Amino acid sequence: MATIIEPSVEQEQYSSAFHRGVKERSDKLMNYFLIGYFLIGLGLALFYGTWFIAIGVGSISLLAYYSVKIALPNSKLYQYMLGAVLGIFMAQYIYQMHGLFEMHFVAFISSAVLITYQNWKLQIPLAIFVVLHHAIFGYMQNIGQGQLYFSQLDYFDFQTFVIHILLACILFFICGLWAYHLKKSNEIHTYQILKIKELEKESLLLQERARSEESLKESNEELKKTNAELDKFVYSVSHDLRAPLASMLGLIDISEDETESTSLLNNFGMLKSSIKKLDSFIEDILNYSRNAREAIKWVEIDFPELVNGIVNDLKHMNRDRKVNIELDIHNTEPFVSDRHRLGIILSNLIANAIYYHNPQEPNPFVQIKVSTDMEGASITISDNGVGIKKSLQHKVFDMFYRISQNSQGSGLGLYIVKETLQKLDGTIDIDSEPGTGTSFSIHIPRGITQTKPIKQKTAHAQENNVG
Repeated sequence: MATIIEPSVEQEQYSSAFHRGVKERSDKLMNYFLIGYFLIGLGLALFYGTWFIAIGVGSISLLAYYSVKIALPNSKLYQYMLGAVLGIFMAQYIYQMHGLFEMHFVAFISSAVLITYQNWKLQIPLAIFVVLHHAIFGYMQNIGQGQLYFSQLDYFDFQTFVIHILLACILFFICGLWAYHLKKSNEIHTYQILKIKELEKESLLLQERARSEESLKESNEELKKTNAELDKFVYSVSHDLRAPLASMLGLIDISEDETESTSLLNNFGMLKSSIKKLDSFIEDILNYSRNAREAIKWVEIDFPELVNGIVNDLKHMNRDRKVNIELDIHNTEPFVSDRHRLGIILSNLIANAIYYHNPQEPNPFVQIKVSTDMEGASITISDNGVGIKKSLQHKVFDMFYRISQNSQGSGLGLYIVKETLQKLDGTIDIDSEPGTGTSFSIHIPRGITQTKPIKQKTAHAQENNVG
């Protein structure tokens, strides 16, 4: 008999807050789309003289949507009304343009936009409206009803109707499937974050109990069990969650190859960006978990090779502007540390410096200075970006902290940097001024001594353009 696991109060609260955020962001996006659709109708009226349709139908559609939304703010009924309203705008545009059949693509754009609500059922009212609209208007045109402006074809036969509706419903189904998978992925993501926190709390409680109990053996066995569960959980994250995201990206790539609609391609780009952000967030969680559990692997560090590899990986990160990367590496003394952990630290800091460049700055740059001595390695990463207020600098290393609501990251980057440095017994300091830039100074002590001589490597003032 299967065991039913009830969600905890914390899980329900976290999930409720997440879905509320999705709803609010989607509602805001829909406001822009509806206003845009209404204005497009007015623009078409300038060329075709269909002012009565543009103002009358457009105004009634907006009035119906916002009336339901205001009257029933806690219901999802207005979202289903939205699906029908988007279909009405499609019909309005077809009529305004005297039966231009290509305006049916407006329904497909609307279908893609509805994915943001992560509710596949919202595709149903849009699909029903499209089917009824085509059936009724096609039939009326075929029996000789004039002034319909449904299609510029002389006759809309039954075969054409079936093929058109079938293809439209396939697209609605694909968009509904994406909405369903996004919702499920986010629910799994929410549960896994809370589960990690619960496992970490349980692990801390077991550690305290182990110090106070007489039988350390029993406590150690319980700790091993908890760590084993955490290992299994991380494995589930990396395979069971990231694999569907990769599949979704593949579906989007296939769909992009099968359409030339600019609007659809833009929407596909937005979906790919959201999926990549979610995948990046999962990768941050994996890096945090590995840092806490895996032992340090001491190796010789080739700083020029390590830093240049990271810069090359990030060179396409910012496509809007080019950011100059200046390298000044003096690896004059052999340095031994954990290469993987150093890569995580440098990658996070360099990526932040590139992303938060100052758009008003004519020559944005990131300076990376590395020097080693008998004590260890000193690393400075400076930029002339937007900077951080003094009052916020003590919070930037907190878990899930974001400087502003416009921040695109997971809020884990600098927290992982701090935790990774603690694992290496390193330190980090921040010096920043808004509008001037930010500088992170890192010191990491040398690891275990190598008996084999280490070849010295030096790199000076290399520059790369990122963007």
